[in-house]
Amino acid sequence: MKFKDYIASHQAFTTEDIYAITSREAAHTQLQRAVKSGEVERVRRGIYVSKTGRFTGEAPDPFLVARTVDPEAVISYHSALVAHGVAHNVGFECSFRSAKVRSPFEYGGVRYVPYNLDDNPQAQTMRSKSYGTVGVTTREQTLVDCLTYPGRVGGVEEAVRSCSAFPYLDVDALLEILGSAPAAVVARTGWLLEAKQADWGVASEKLLSLEARLGSGPSKLDPRSRENEDWSPRWKLYLPETEEEILSWAP
Repeated sequence: MKFKDYIASHQAFTTEDIYAITSREAAHTQLQRAVKSGEVERVRRGIYVSKTGRFTGEAPDPFLVARTVDPEAVISYHSALVAHGVAHNVGFECSFRSAKVRSPFEYGGVRYVPYNLDDNPQAQTMRSKSYGTVGVTTREQTLVDCLTYPGRVGGVEEAVRSCSAFPYLDVDALLEILGSAPAAVVARTGWLLEAKQADWGVASEKLLSLEARLGSGPSKLDPRSRENEDWSPRWKLYLPETEEEILSWAP
C-alpha cells in the first residue's frame, strides 16, 4: 500500500506501521512532508494522526489514540465510565492502564493519563466504529476503581452519580474484585450497594459479608473531605454531605 493511501485509510498509526509498508528512510521522509503539509499530525514520539481524506477536520476518538499508543491499554477510571455510557459529566482526560506508557501527554485538547497495569484489573473488549476495539475495565472493576480513587474520576459525587447509573452489576464478581481491599473501600462499596440494593438485586447476605469486614472504622466516603456532615453507622462511614443529599446522587 502506498503511503498516501495508508494515511487516507488509517486515522491513527505508528511509525512501525509505516515501516511495514515502506523502507525506514522513505517513511521518515514521507512523514516529515506529511506533517509539514498538515496531512498528518504528531501525537507524541512515534504516534501520528491522519488529517487527510475522510479524516480532514475530524478529531480522533481518544480511545483510538490510547489504543494506538499501547494496543494493550485498558481504559479505566472516568474514561471507563464514558465507555460504559454512564459518566455524569464530560471529561477532557483519557485515563488508561498501561504497562508501556509511563508519562501523561496531551493532544487535541485531551490529556492522556496512564496508570500502572500491575493490579491486573478485570477487563472486557468493547467495540465502536470510532475506535475499533479496546480493552475497558468491567462495570464491577470500574465501580471499585471509582470508589477507591474518587479523585481520578472527578470527585466522590461524580463517582457516586456515574456508578449509580449502571443498569446492573454482577455482585459476586464485584465481591471477588474487592478481595482484600482496605476497609474504607469496602465501606464505600457497601454503602452504595445498600443504596442501590433494589435496583441491582443485592442480596442482604452480601451486604452482611461486607459489613463484617469493616473493622473498627471509621472511614470516609470522600477521602479528600476535611469536613464531615453526616455519618452512616452501619458502614462506619463519614459523609461529606447529609446522607439525604448523597442518596439523591444515587437515585
